[in-house]
Amino acid sequence: MKRHVPLLGILLLSGSAATAQTVAAAEKQALAKQLNQLLHDPAKPKQEVKLALDGCHVQQIIRDNDADVQMSQPVNVSVSKGSSDWAVNVGTGRFEMKMGFDWSEVTELSYEPQTEDGQHTYELKVKRRNKTSTVSTEMTLFTTDEAVVKDLVRRLERVRQSCR
Repeated sequence: MKRHVPLLGILLLSGSAATAQTVAAAEKQALAKQLNQLLHDPAKPKQEVKLALDGCHVQQIIRDNDADVQMSQPVNVSVSKGSSDWAVNVGTGRFEMKMGFDWSEVTELSYEPQTEDGQHTYELKVKRRNKTSTVSTEMTLFTTDEAVVKDLVRRLERVRQSCR
């Protein structure tokens, strides 16, 4: 019986670790869902802005299938350098941009209130540094509730810390 106790203990610990990973994945999924709701500009109902949290990689996608763009031929450009990447796909009536980075590059998360055309929003600021440069990305969160934004930044910070 003594031989089975260590094995049982290992199995129980493995199950606990799997549960913790599932909770982390569920938290990332809930966080991405809330972010995607807040990133959507109500004044641009046909534009889609999404943030995908995939492991320790983040990808922002901006898509507009009703863009005011006239092109004789579509244009596709993509660049990937290290853990950062971006791509633009433009055609008549269509615009798509993707930007990605790893959480390990992020050095600071912050937010600040914004007022534009009488509309109150918050800017989520993501500063990141790689070997050659420092980049700052701003994303507009369409809410007037600072408590929601503060909680969102706190949860994003937890994800960032888990990817160090």
